[in-house]
Amino acid sequence: MVTTGSSSNANRQYSSSNGLRRVLSFRELFFASLGGQSPFLSITTYGTAAILYAGLLAPLAALVGTLIVLVNGLVVYQLSRRLTKTGGYYAYANQFISHRIGIETGFIYLFYSILYGSAYAIGSAGIMWFLFHINFLYTLTAILIIQAVLAILGIKPSAKYAVFAGSLELGILIVMGIILLYLSGFRVNLTTSQNISLAQFGYAVLYAAAIPTGYGTIAPLSGEAKMASRTVPKAIVAVILTGGLLAVFDLLAFNSAGLALFESYGHFESFIKSMISMSAFNSPVLYILHKYFGIFIDIPVLVALVNDGVLGVLAYNLASSRVLFAMSMDGWVPKPLSYINANTNNPVLAALVSSIGIIAVSLVASTLLSPLMAFLVLGGLSTMAGLLVHVISDVSLMRLSIRRIKKYAVQIILASSALILAAYSITSALISTRPMFVELFLGWLIIGFIYAEASSIAKGK
Repeated sequence: MVTTGSSSNANRQYSSSNGLRRVLSFRELFFASLGGQSPFLSITTYGTAAILYAGLLAPLAALVGTLIVLVNGLVVYQLSRRLTKTGGYYAYANQFISHRIGIETGFIYLFYSILYGSAYAIGSAGIMWFLFHINFLYTLTAILIIQAVLAILGIKPSAKYAVFAGSLELGILIVMGIILLYLSGFRVNLTTSQNISLAQFGYAVLYAAAIPTGYGTIAPLSGEAKMASRTVPKAIVAVILTGGLLAVFDLLAFNSAGLALFESYGHFESFIKSMISMSAFNSPVLYILHKYFGIFIDIPVLVALVNDGVLGVLAYNLASSRVLFAMSMDGWVPKPLSYINANTNNPVLAALVSSIGIIAVSLVASTLLSPLMAFLVLGGLSTMAGLLVHVISDVSLMRLSIRRIKKYAVQIILASSALILAAYSITSALISTRPMFVELFLGWLIIGFIYAEASSIAKGK
């Protein structure tokens, strides 16, 4: 059975009823979002990228990245307490700024979530190809199909799986870090002989900040969360701190293990630079793990990669489909995208379109670029888009709070700080990213702006 929202102008006023049942608990939100972080995959991929640019300063980059994400997350924390509709960032901009900015935010979020999901698919398949010589295209196709099927079936089955898989993976990463620190004698060192520029460190922070940004998938699901004004904000902060601090801890453990293995940080840095290639997932993190654990690490790594590949892509697929659904309910994209399967409580057509987008981007990127290069490009572009979405959220909170400046002075300061940090990260990314990829990102922004203007004119808004 398929249902849809009411017709006519009421479609754009779905704040009273978004059509989706509230079925997600805090625990399910937390682990579904943690699945969006894909902790092991993020540390071995985004962590590798941070090491590529910052060397032994990677843990510091991860800490700075976590603080940036936390500040931005606190902005979303405040917004999610006030607005609990499906759509998240799109809904905030649409409600608190203007419908034009809302449409543009929806376009940017779709760019962010679809490219981020694609990056995780390619990253997971690429590492399995490098480590276990499993055919890259077959693995990538399997991940994309599995996550698409789950997205179309609905959110509840994937949330239950995320609770199980996420708990297991958290335990593995914590135990792995403790063992590495113990075996290496706790040789923690954040000094470096590399001449790292501020722009390089900023780019490392950009990738490190990508590790705990799984919380970006929570807000669009607000309309399906129980007691959303309480559970969504709590889940946002919990996921950021868990993912970010776990990344800092494991990168410190990796530093300690590498320094013990190579005896000096100079040799260790040379190894890091020699290991990383733009044509293969030759991750120093994985090398260190094999040196300390041998073949016994292979099965846990393979299980984690499969889980992370599917859950990471699925989390962003579900989030992007909810943004499409919300925009459809508001009348800004085709009406069929708001159709809901009453049995699964799922906007199936929006999920299908989102799945097709992720599959198309993944296959095109992996065809044109090497797996690692495709991952880095998609990861960098999506993170820039994610930061821009947060800039708009910062402005939303500032605009909302400025009306009662005395009462909400702290929120204005929070939003302003987040705005400055996000602007710094975006600037670092623009400086370090190849012009052709920057042009691709800016081109999408222009398309979104033109679409927003055309839609507003057509509806007389």
